[in-house]
Amino acid sequence: MLLAKGANAVLAAANIAWTLEADQPNAFGSVAAVALIPVDGKRSPKGEVALFHAEQSAWMEWSGGPGKIECRLKLADLPKGSDRLLIIVYAYSAAGPVSYLRGLRLLVDGSIEHRLDLNENGESAIIIGEVYLRSDQWKFRALAEGSAYGLAAFGRRIGLIIDDANPERSGPGQDRQRPTDSPIGATGTGFAVSDTALLTCAHVIEGMNEIFISSFNGRFKVEPIMVDTRNDVALLKVSGISLSPVQFAGITAASLGDPVVAVGYPMSGFAGGGTHVTQGGVSALFGLGNDSSLLQFTAAIQPGSSGSPLFDTTGSVIGMVTSSVTDAQNMNFALKAALLCSFLDACHLSLSKSVEISSLSAADIARRVQPSLWKIEARK
Repeated sequence: MLLAKGANAVLAAANIAWTLEADQPNAFGSVAAVALIPVDGKRSPKGEVALFHAEQSAWMEWSGGPGKIECRLKLADLPKGSDRLLIIVYAYSAAGPVSYLRGLRLLVDGSIEHRLDLNENGESAIIIGEVYLRSDQWKFRALAEGSAYGLAAFGRRIGLIIDDANPERSGPGQDRQRPTDSPIGATGTGFAVSDTALLTCAHVIEGMNEIFISSFNGRFKVEPIMVDTRNDVALLKVSGISLSPVQFAGITAASLGDPVVAVGYPMSGFAGGGTHVTQGGVSALFGLGNDSSLLQFTAAIQPGSSGSPLFDTTGSVIGMVTSSVTDAQNMNFALKAALLCSFLDACHLSLSKSVEISSLSAADIARRVQPSLWKIEARK
């Protein structure tokens, strides 16, 4: 029985077995894994999460390997209060989209089949199905619910703390939600600060061997020439093209409540190939823990926005997008332009400072800065 998304099937017993295969060979355990979360009808967690090859319990048992995951469930032994079980496929540390897996085939009890084409999926975690109890009968429902920020962010939304990092790979890169040796790679945004150099976030290129920039003007290989991991900023050098540098704001710093415009390449390959423009305001002049190097803003950002310039209404850079609190609404952070200017000054780069005082619309800003913006593609 092949189920379409949203379709249900009755299970023959409370003890079931299922297998999961991906079109990408040997992906499970290296770049992706599976999680089982027992919840109630309102999706409130009712027990510990079972992670592939990391957790065993009285109600489940893992087997199989990187090419084919196998699992046995004893549904009658699920934690008290849980009447359903979520089956989630996720990329370790939200390192990239599940499209890396290309496709999935879930087979329940050898007779119920659910297939998913993930080639255009930009999410880092996806609920592929749920087993649930209805009128004393266990059933399976085929799903395809995504979480762009990965398993850990989904857990926080329902009240769980989940470590979604690869248990066999630990290191400093995991604090940035991306393992440095992931074959998935990373994407972000960069902006020109001279005719040969761009700025982006250090965590976008951290641990990567090949870095490219691309836009409608072409695709070029770049090399990092200065990286400040403490402040999450990196300077990249390109050859073969003359870049169009942005303008930085002058002496006047951003003020609380000032309108801002973010322009970048979020959700690359999923949300479209061009730049995206969002608008908001400066909501705080400090980051978490009163970090004075950051400002907080409300313009919406997504994965891939890291390294995007943040503009004031004159089209001048007042910051660089670095991070967000994923389970809060529009709680986003940017490294202040003053620190960026100090970094570039230490790199002996002369900057273009704006003297304009007239305001521009978001559309005008986007048109003006388009030649300065580049998508970053980094791979191990």
